[in-house]
Amino acid sequence: MKRCVTASLLTLGLMVIACPPLRAQSAGDYRTRDSGNWSQASIWERFTGAAWTAATSAPTGAETITVRSTDSVFVDVPVTLTGRLINQGIVHAEAGRLTIGNGGVYQHDRDGGKIPIATWSEGATLHLTGVVAQAPANRNQPYYHIIFETPALASNLNLGLDNVTIGGDIRVLDTGTARWYLTTTAAYDTAVVTINGDVYVEKGAFAVQGTSNAYSTFIVHHYGNIIVTGGNFSISRGSQPGGTTTWYLYEGDFSFANATTQSSTATPGGAKFVFAKQGTQRLTIGEGSNLQALPIEVLSGTTLEMGESRLAGSGIFYLHADAVLGTALPGGVAAIFENVTGQVTLEDESGYAFNGSVPQVTSTRMPTVVGDLIIDNPAGVKLSQETTINGVLRLKAGVLDNSIPFTLGPNGSISYEGGSLLYPVANETRSELPQTFVLEQNYPNPFRRVTTIRFGLPTSGYVSVKLYDLLGKEVQTLFEGYKPAGFHELTLEAGPLSPGVYWYRVQTAQSAAARQLVLIR
Repeated sequence: MKRCVTASLLTLGLMVIACPPLRAQSAGDYRTRDSGNWSQASIWERFTGAAWTAATSAPTGAETITVRSTDSVFVDVPVTLTGRLINQGIVHAEAGRLTIGNGGVYQHDRDGGKIPIATWSEGATLHLTGVVAQAPANRNQPYYHIIFETPALASNLNLGLDNVTIGGDIRVLDTGTARWYLTTTAAYDTAVVTINGDVYVEKGAFAVQGTSNAYSTFIVHHYGNIIVTGGNFSISRGSQPGGTTTWYLYEGDFSFANATTQSSTATPGGAKFVFAKQGTQRLTIGEGSNLQALPIEVLSGTTLEMGESRLAGSGIFYLHADAVLGTALPGGVAAIFENVTGQVTLEDESGYAFNGSVPQVTSTRMPTVVGDLIIDNPAGVKLSQETTINGVLRLKAGVLDNSIPFTLGPNGSISYEGGSLLYPVANETRSELPQTFVLEQNYPNPFRRVTTIRFGLPTSGYVSVKLYDLLGKEVQTLFEGYKPAGFHELTLEAGPLSPGVYWYRVQTAQSAAARQLVLIR
């Protein structure tokens, strides 16, 4: 069945026709033949594989079901949708009547109208396809997955989410010539959205908001990845005077390529992505990126690993003390920001990791007082200015050329983990051998795919590292064997493990300790 929406643009004397792709019919599909209650077989017809015939029973919800544009259906009995409901007309459901089950899809294939009030189970999907100029009513619901695929969209619209949690992924496939916004709110008001899954932008334009309302506040709490491979993904497309838009990334990485990003918020630094994970997150800027403004803040306790990525545009960058910025660029810290016109703030006591594969310099853009400094480059790293290290200088790989000297602060120390110094340091405090047995918290935690367990041994000997579930049942042996004195790291891959809470235990002949880790999907 094919439905076309025709809009007459009188001022231009043009006719625009937007037709969604044909969807092949399958035997057992339902569609309406009239308006009425869901349970009435008489309002339905069913496809036999060759023709549509009068239905002898109402759909169960497991089928592909189309409500045609001329029809209205009232859900008068409990229905759990595990198939696809394509709404081109009106579907009305009172609270508790309609459940979109695991694998079920509600497809809104019309302009305007309304999304039925439903219970959105884990694995359920809202699929927007037919919106052109008017957003549907009843948008503010706690969906699981959301798909934006509106190639005929001609007006900037918002989903109007507030105080809801999106349990799964958001995928932006096509937004036509206009933009979708996650939410909006009135002047001096606040809108909060939580996203537990990943956000994908493939084509079209998507942003948190596009309002010009004064002193409006928008907050996104996000526990997944951001993966942008095309289109326009921006923190803010509204002027929003005096207001703020903040996207907190508590878990997951941010990759961006072949796309544009902007920020229109009038308040300086008022719109930003905040990396907030206690552990390592990655920001990857790929080919074809147009960074007009990508404002970023990195909180204390977070390591932002950027590899060979560079920033550009008018967005701010703020690195807090006790946060760590990692780069593989030969030019070091300065090379990250050479095309940034916005304010860059690198606080004293912030940390830096150099992990390239060709020789690197730290650059004079790095502060002269740092927290941790990590050298993990077999090709070597050269210090560019006299520097005070108040944290740990971790020499993991390669030589740190300290021809320009550094000074260890009162709490500074050096950890030899495979790397070395070109010249010895007068006030060196070595920390390569822990004084006592140490078991650190795994990082990242919680984690999705991979996490690292680090422990320190004051003496060499036999070590056992095992993973247990909450009931104390052994799940996996991570390591058993001899380890020399010093610090050691093990990698745990999620693999077939189920999401949940686990314990990892490290035991030696003299000591034992355990810590909790959390696996999420």
